[in-house]
Amino acid sequence: MYLAVQYAFVGIAQTRKNKTHACNNQTATNESTAQKPVFLLEAMPMVAESNVNESVCDAEVVEEIVEKTTVTDSKVISEETNPGNEPSTVSAASASSTYQQGIDDFYQSQAESQKKKLDTIHEYLLYIMSPFVYEEDMDEFCTDLLRFAMDHNYRPEVEWKRYKTKLSSFDVRHLVWSIAIRLGLGKGKVYSNDDCACYIERRFASLCVTGSGEPLSSREKTDCYSISLHN
Repeated sequence: MYLAVQYAFVGIAQTRKNKTHACNNQTATNESTAQKPVFLLEAMPMVAESNVNESVCDAEVVEEIVEKTTVTDSKVISEETNPGNEPSTVSAASASSTYQQGIDDFYQSQAESQKKKLDTIHEYLLYIMSPFVYEEDMDEFCTDLLRFAMDHNYRPEVEWKRYKTKLSSFDVRHLVWSIAIRLGLGKGKVYSNDDCACYIERRFASLCVTGSGEPLSSREKTDCYSISLHN
């Protein structure tokens, strides 16, 4: 009886031992199977290699972007520093051209204004002197007066003597005054009383005489001319 019980316990113990061993084997098998993370272990090099490749690709992309950015920045900086290839030269040329254009426009404007004045004077002479000067002589008569209109220092060398009707000294003084006043007559202006008196004395010498036929003195000429200004 005792031996049967003992055998029974031994059998139970053996059974338990076998079961434990079987369990351990099963666990080991499961762990081995589960450790089939062999896939993981095998995949890791692939993942690592993939990461390396991606890192290399990323590095190349970044390097390319940096290179392009650097080239673009250099180009932008170059264009800002030297827009239009030679900005300083172009700017200087433009400034010089603008400066010269200003001078040209100023003198052109002055010339146009002067021409307009001379045209007006010419028209005035044709109208006001038509009763006194022959038509065929009018161009010569006007040309000399227009020379005086262009230069206040001009002094005629030849006296004008050919008239249709008689002129008085007052007539010619008023004529020359009317021209000078349109061109600027007076203190600080282009024309002076002396300029007008000298022109009249040369161009209309025969009219600048006293009642007795004597030439007017410089004082008398100026006084006569001044009187004409107020009439």
